[in-house]
Amino acid sequence: MYSSKKALVIALVTSLLLLPLGDVAASLNAATPPNPAVAKQQVDQFGLGAKVKIQLADGKKLKGSISAIEDGGFLLASKADGSPQRVAYDQVAQLKLAKLTYKATGQPNLAEARRVVLGLGVGKHIQVKTAAGKEYHGLIVAIEEGGFAVMPDKQSAPVQIAYSDVVQLGPNLSTGAKIAIAVVVAAGVALTIVWIVWAAGQD
Repeated sequence: MYSSKKALVIALVTSLLLLPLGDVAASLNAATPPNPAVAKQQVDQFGLGAKVKIQLADGKKLKGSISAIEDGGFLLASKADGSPQRVAYDQVAQLKLAKLTYKATGQPNLAEARRVVLGLGVGKHIQVKTAAGKEYHGLIVAIEEGGFAVMPDKQSAPVQIAYSDVVQLGPNLSTGAKIAIAVVVAAGVALTIVWIVWAAGQD
């Protein structure tokens, strides 16, 4: 009897803890109404060869690389399809890079580094390593043609970084965000323990 009650309590508490996370995930995955101008701007910025993930207005999801750019849309090539598929800008509800990290292998890939910076966007907290061996953790504050600016944590002046100097780049949680996540996890664990103890006392 105790084991079954304990299992039920744990299942209920786990469901309660995961419910808000499910709501957050649903809101993140919810596509906005198509905006052809924004979709075209993103495609032009990412450029040919960019690997992207797309959600269409009808809910269909696509994945592949941009193989051609036209006035009213673009061609998306994927391994699953034999020939590229044309996607009209007015069909695109959401478009983003398939991978928001970059790591140089051999010679730096300027186009790929720039795509990742554009995909992350201004205001994103990142971790970046340069060819000189320096590592920065901070916010992207400006994006330019030849590079971008990062405001390192606990500093008052931004650092300019050229795409050609980037050897590794990706999103990074700020200290505050890490603390917030730790607090939420700890609260969830504490709540679970309280429920288990309460259930045990009901026998």
